Amino acid sequence: MSVSRRILQRVEKWFSKDGLKPLNYDGESGELVFSNGSERVLVKILFEDEADKDTLFYALTSVFAEASKYSMVYIAAPTRIRRENVDTAPFMKAGIGLILYDEYEVYEEVPAESRVKRVSSRQGRQPVEVQLLEKSLIRIDSSIRELSERVDSLEKAYFSLLREVREIKSLVEKKMIVAEKTVQQPPVKLEESVETGSLPSFLKDNPWVEILSKRSEESS
Repeated sequence: MSVSRRILQRVEKWFSKDGLKPLNYDGESGELVFSNGSERVLVKILFEDEADKDTLFYALTSVFAEASKYSMVYIAAPTRIRRENVDTAPFMKAGIGLILYDEYEVYEEVPAESRVKRVSSRQGRQPVEVQLLEKSLIRIDSSIRELSERVDSLEKAYFSLLREVREIKSLVEKKMIVAEKTVQQPPVKLEESVETGSLPSFLKDNPWVEILSKRSEESS
């Protein structure tokens, strides 16, 4: 059995304690994916011949870019990496776990941060005061709805009356306009006209001419 295969088996055994089973392994990238049906865990394995401080932090950068796709992310490296005084703070800050392996065991140097948001359920019954408050709020809400319906009804009646008043006002204004236009003509005063013929201008409209004309008609 090859060295790489033995390392894979040790890593798989360590994750199997949490009910995680291997799904697939990419030999080129050294990435192994585990799953328990609801969560997926990514593990990037650095083998003995390639593991050093620089490679470790390069691996940290590469897996961090993929971290959002998985519930947890780990990097597995040989235990001898400890001799290089590796700073684990970047792992903790990024939420990336670090596990170290030797010929026999696997050790968790930095635990990985779970990226699955779990909403904790509320436990126990609510206090009596809270229950009474909720009931009061329900009653208040019901009363508000009833008042709102009444306001809507009154508003409809108001607009209906307002429309009728406007129609009556418009009708009255039209009748007033018609009455103003209908103006009676004053009676014409009929006066008897006197035929003056072709009298000179100084005799026209002379009352004596009218009197003499009447006398002439009487004598005839």
